[in-house]
Amino acid sequence: MKTLRNHPYLTLLFFTLFLYLAGNQLLAITDTAESNYALTAKEMVLSGDWISPRIYGCFWYDKPIFYYWELALSFTLFGFNEMAARLPAALFGSASVLFTYWFARRTYGEKTGWLSAIILGTSVECWILSKAVITDSTLFLFMSGAVAFFYLGYTENRKYYFLCYLFAALATLTKGPIGILLPGLACLLFLLYKKDLKEMAHVHLLSGLVLFILIAGAWYGTMCYLHGKDFLLNFIGVHNVLRATVSEHPSHNKWYFYLMIYFIGFAPWSFFIPFSLFRRWKERKLDLRSADDMTQLLVIYAFVIFLFFQLVATKYTTYTFPALFSLSILTARLYRDYDFRIEKAGLALGVVYTVLTVAAAPSIMLSRSGKEIGEALARMDTSNKTIAFLHDYRTSAVFYSGKTIYRAEPGDKIASMEPGTLSWNAKNVMPFVAEEKLLDNPDALLITSKNSSAPFLIAYNKEDLASRINVPGKYTLWLR
Repeated sequence: MKTLRNHPYLTLLFFTLFLYLAGNQLLAITDTAESNYALTAKEMVLSGDWISPRIYGCFWYDKPIFYYWELALSFTLFGFNEMAARLPAALFGSASVLFTYWFARRTYGEKTGWLSAIILGTSVECWILSKAVITDSTLFLFMSGAVAFFYLGYTENRKYYFLCYLFAALATLTKGPIGILLPGLACLLFLLYKKDLKEMAHVHLLSGLVLFILIAGAWYGTMCYLHGKDFLLNFIGVHNVLRATVSEHPSHNKWYFYLMIYFIGFAPWSFFIPFSLFRRWKERKLDLRSADDMTQLLVIYAFVIFLFFQLVATKYTTYTFPALFSLSILTARLYRDYDFRIEKAGLALGVVYTVLTVAAAPSIMLSRSGKEIGEALARMDTSNKTIAFLHDYRTSAVFYSGKTIYRAEPGDKIASMEPGTLSWNAKNVMPFVAEEKLLDNPDALLITSKNSSAPFLIAYNKEDLASRINVPGKYTLWLR
């Protein structure tokens, strides 16, 4: 360990890249989140349009552009495959660990920096999201950078405030308004807590906002110019306002949801903290007022993230991930006298995660993907065929097959499911086809789950006229 500590950046880089890249080629693109990102980036590359994200040939306003650029660049360099799809998250996950080490070392010293990096890099959520085809590892780095450079601007050199605005702009290009809202709110509450609002006169507010607008506003302004009301309705209205006020996942709306996510996502480190905090509280050593500025800012930042998303109507497992920047550094401070144990635990976790990636994750992720049916379709001559999913639509099948796949629904139901209003129908941008039309179409190719007994399938296979094509996995093809 002493040898590894003598080369911390190289050690952490090698460890995290190995951990986050190992076995990625075995992990199928899952539905629905990963497949939406992967297919959008694939269409971006194929269309040559790197400004307006699109999916199924339709403009798509679910997320801003930055992560799509990462994916599209990776696909351009390495092809449309799982390793390329998971590469950006791995690179940004590693960068996040290195950045946490750099910042914690700068503010608290070598030992705290080293332990912070190990704790963050081996937490369950960081490991998972650094292998996932979603925005969160990128957002984590940029939001953490915004908070970190605010602190350095406050305590060292006010020129660092410009880097705060830069990282906030990149976070806003990655996930939307929360990229500046949450770091900005945390920093403002910190100044209020310190009774130091006069510092607002020195944060380069005007020039910093100009820098922010030049970076983030360039894409947002272009999208408003190109797509106008459609972009504002969907990106601002649906994916920000509606998400905050109407739950997209009502089953997650439990008061303990993010408490549960904390214990699972920050495991194994999360399970040791409550007892240690309780013990310090009994010893009267747990007083935020007497803590240093960095601890106060980190606590406020974590609190803002958890409280904000607790108040937002839509609950999602990854929303509070940025708080792990604070939690990792604070945990390292709490256990800085147990460095050898944490190092050994980090190595052991790395081995466990690698074994899980190779032995367990591939089958689990394949069960949540349409990869098998997509690859089967890619090998078939489906010229002039109308391919349709009957229930359980899989965007990943479109990614793997490269073919148009319709979503079959009753004809009188389709109109009420199509996008165009301030509702969650905005996600239904895949092509639809009425089930009734498939009954009269001799060239229909129907995809169903195995052993499906849907009434439409019975009608489609009336008198056993349809040929059943068995495909590995959970789906069956029907052809007449």
